[in-house]
Amino acid sequence: MSFPNVVRAYSLASGAFLTGFDTLLDVFFCPYEGTFQDVEVTMLDMPEDLPVVIKQNGNRRESRTRTTWEIIREILAWLPVKSLCRFRCVQKSWNYLTYDPRFIKFHYDKATEHDNVLCQRRRVFVCNMWMLCSVNLDEGLKHINLDDHSGYRFLVDSTYLRDFMGLAIHCNGLLFGWSCYHEFMLFNPVINQTKILPMPPTYDSLTLELCGFGFDVSAMDYKVVHGHFCDDGLRFSLYSLISGSWRVIETMYPYIHRTPAVEGRIVNGGVHWMVGNVKDGSSSMVIISFGLADEDVSEILMPPDFNVYEDEEEYYLSVFEGCICVGKRDALAFWVMREYGVVNSWTKIRMNIPFYEGLHSGFVKKNHHLLLFQVGSQLQLVMYNFDKKRSRNLSVHGVREVCSAGIYLESLVSPNKYSITQ
Repeated sequence: MSFPNVVRAYSLASGAFLTGFDTLLDVFFCPYEGTFQDVEVTMLDMPEDLPVVIKQNGNRRESRTRTTWEIIREILAWLPVKSLCRFRCVQKSWNYLTYDPRFIKFHYDKATEHDNVLCQRRRVFVCNMWMLCSVNLDEGLKHINLDDHSGYRFLVDSTYLRDFMGLAIHCNGLLFGWSCYHEFMLFNPVINQTKILPMPPTYDSLTLELCGFGFDVSAMDYKVVHGHFCDDGLRFSLYSLISGSWRVIETMYPYIHRTPAVEGRIVNGGVHWMVGNVKDGSSSMVIISFGLADEDVSEILMPPDFNVYEDEEEYYLSVFEGCICVGKRDALAFWVMREYGVVNSWTKIRMNIPFYEGLHSGFVKKNHHLLLFQVGSQLQLVMYNFDKKRSRNLSVHGVREVCSAGIYLESLVSPNKYSITQ
């Protein structure tokens, strides 16, 4: 494990390192048995305020007073979630820290700010018809030459997470699951916590539905969006993790069901779907966005040269490199909106393999995107290079047939205690 901003601190008064180790990181990477108790005493016996010099890549960056606890907090924020959970038994203050919402956010932000931490905590979740699995694909690709296009597929190991049939969506360290048994849940597989949600008030087993999950930055709240199509149009209800309850959005929107897709795609603070617009009486296809902050719906126009036929439903909406994209199932091209909300920014991207339902997992490594293709009668995970139009097939150990895939970041976020800590 390596860190680009390794902190080295020593006392200007004594001219010695604070802990007697070569670097403070050595404290946490020494052998586990018989050492943590000594480390704890050493750290606690230090004065609260120590003059220190912070060095980055061998160069003096700043000189100021920094408390020992600040240094410990900084170091712990770089560590994997499982390590932090083990360290809860070191001392009470470390245990409390891992439940502190400010530290949880501080720890999560490390992965968004530093690529090497992102690779350390990023996982691919894979669903088949019966279970949900996790794959450390960054680790699995370390010794794989993705530019070797000899036709051989490579195999990666997986970790079983839970029995599951249905839809899984990730956002900011939590997974939202909507099972085939119409059970709504939020779960964090790393800390093994699950919260079963009550049924939305707009749920009706006899009507078609939409569902989405995202994080409202303005309210610092996780929200689940549920929509159902009724005779008068489309109605939404919203679940807030902080309040722990559903709320019906009173506005009825003039849209009809148009594609088989249920899962909403989160971009620019809104959850997006493709629906039919009946305002002009033509039932033309349009992209709608349900804003998590304003809790209202806005429209985005389709690409001008994207042909939509009335009797066809096999269109999809997905996310490609952080942008909305649309296409038709098994086509050799799709469109990407490079600038959000700007119709003229729609760009056509061509491929040489028929694409299945626009499943961009969100995983990118060495210019290769993890995608889901239709190969014969089965779905196949593929690492695809859009520049070279070349690919490598991928198989997951223990998962015979993949139905969907996505990424999530390991985090300390608890679905059960979030509303309390917040």
